[in-house]
Amino acid sequence: MKRKILKIVILILSIILLLLCGTAFALMYRQTQPLNNQLEAAFVACDVEEDFNGETKTSIAIKNTGNIDAYLRVRLVSYWVDADGNIVAKPSAMPEINMAAGWIKGANNTYYHTKPVSPAAYTGSLLSSPINLEKDENGYLQVIEVFAEAIQSEPRNAVTGSWGVTVDSNGNIVSQ
Repeated sequence: MKRKILKIVILILSIILLLLCGTAFALMYRQTQPLNNQLEAAFVACDVEEDFNGETKTSIAIKNTGNIDAYLRVRLVSYWVDADGNIVAKPSAMPEINMAAGWIKGANNTYYHTKPVSPAAYTGSLLSSPINLEKDENGYLQVIEVFAEAIQSEPRNAVTGSWGVTVDSNGNIVSQ
């Protein structure tokens, strides 16, 4: 009788061991569906949009073409060109710029939009009144070229450290 009980115990333990091994192998070889990485890298970029009829600039606005909120600034550079568009060696003074609300003037003809701009959004126009470009006695034409820059709005020390501006507690650039 003891032998019969021993055989039954061994058979039951063998079945349990077989079930445990089968379960372990099943769990090891179970297939899961692959997950797609949803991470999108942030980038900062901008474009200049200006209205210019050949003699007068009536609007200068900047579009945030990146995918995160960004601070935007422009630098204006004035120079003369001849009738063929070649730059001539004649100093060109920057005309007076009447800024619209939402912009502040920094050093070296640099203008800062005071608030961060959302992706695909525009700043308001820099100009509150048109800029009339000059033509001199030699037929040279004045050019005002607009260079735009963008920088991420978060963390705030990105803009304060890189551009040397002061940002208030509401996230507005208040001075350079």
